[in-house]
Amino acid sequence: MKKLTYLFVLFVLASMASCSKSPVNPDNNQGTEFKFVSLVSQDTALPINGITSVEAAATGTNLSYTWTASYGTFIGSGKSVKWTVCHADRFTVTCEVKDDQGHSDSKTVSINVHE
Repeated sequence: MKKLTYLFVLFVLASMASCSKSPVNPDNNQGTEFKFVSLVSQDTALPINGITSVEAAATGTNLSYTWTASYGTFIGSGKSVKWTVCHADRFTVTCEVKDDQGHSDSKTVSINVHE
């Protein structure tokens, strides 16, 4: 009887150990292939001093975003920013995305600013 009890306890412990899961963080794209999917501006035409949102969509691990523009001012950081400019012209907004594996890509959108 002792042998059966011992085997049963051993079986239960082994079953519990094999069913345990490591915690999953849904915001961590661990193991996800790097890909810069899209760069989208809420507006493609804007009045002077208007503000538009620009958002980058990308997959990968530990992504970083670098924003540049031919002219104008950014508000915020990360995958989504706001952009504004004080005079009329056609401007470009560029986002470069990098991951922790050394991959990078950039995309550009054009925004027409009018009086």
